Amino acid sequence: MAPVLPALTTAQRLGGIGIEFADAVGRGVTHVESRAPLSEEERAIVVTKLMVQTTPAEVAARARAIALDRIAALPVEQRAVPVAEDTTLNEMTVVQNGEGRFEATLDLDVTTGEELCAALDPLCRPVPLPDGSPDPRPISVRRAEAIGQVLRTYLSQSRRPMSGGVLPHVTLIRPGVAAAGGDEAVDRLGFAGPVSTVTAELIACDATLTSVVVDHSGVPLDVGRAERLFTPAIRKALGVRDGGCAHPGCGRPVSWCDAHHIQPWSEGGETSLDNGVLLCRLHHGLIHHGGWQVYLGRDRHPWFIPPHELGEPEPAHVRSHARRTMTDLPVAA
Repeated sequence: MAPVLPALTTAQRLGGIGIEFADAVGRGVTHVESRAPLSEEERAIVVTKLMVQTTPAEVAARARAIALDRIAALPVEQRAVPVAEDTTLNEMTVVQNGEGRFEATLDLDVTTGEELCAALDPLCRPVPLPDGSPDPRPISVRRAEAIGQVLRTYLSQSRRPMSGGVLPHVTLIRPGVAAAGGDEAVDRLGFAGPVSTVTAELIACDATLTSVVVDHSGVPLDVGRAERLFTPAIRKALGVRDGGCAHPGCGRPVSWCDAHHIQPWSEGGETSLDNGVLLCRLHHGLIHHGGWQVYLGRDRHPWFIPPHELGEPEPAHVRSHARRTMTDLPVAA
């Protein structure tokens, strides 16, 4: 480094900058020089511009800006598409691992990456717990949940490309009564394969899907009826009543919510206002997987029962988020 970037080497030797910052400056100079040639004098100027930044991330961003400016000054025939803006380099891999989970990697151009961040940002906001304590989820978890919300919103729209003559949606394959007692008679998703009954019930609440009942040989016996989904009118009524996610302390907007059947649709539960409650996907999962219970009180508003161990006293029932902020009534009666 010394013969090429003497100013940087001197600053590091004197303790003016740390190793990580010095490395960022060196990488920044390399980035600029790989896009447009630099003379010794120009290289020194670039080093100076990078060294006045505050963090390694700022150094990298300034280096990209300098490189773009120098590329723009080149003759047209010498200009190349900046690597960060080259859409031909975009890649995405999706692999289902041995546990059945999906692992994905992305390599995106700067514009697509910006669109991704813009779409996820409002969905990644921390949500305090019902007792007011901070959201314990790390940003990586919130970001993954935000991607799920983006996908569900997309799949709920009608203006999207067709797949096999129909709009893309989830296919849930369920064993019929005759097959239920057989080996491996489990619910399955069209792409992902086997899922637990609890997850199948969660998906069946409010996802746009085709539910296909099959016999022990996998032959379709019946295709689910359309009345499973809450109509726009009922969803609007749920939005007026619940005001968003009804789980205590949440209140995420209506557009982010699933309409959950309080009595499961598969068990004869009606698709009606009195058998529905709006829940964001996080809290919808807590009802199906996390031990929370929800019921409609005599006030015809959702009430929640926190998880508790068998044999323990039942905890106090909690009003829905909207009712907690609108009334001080202590009971549902």
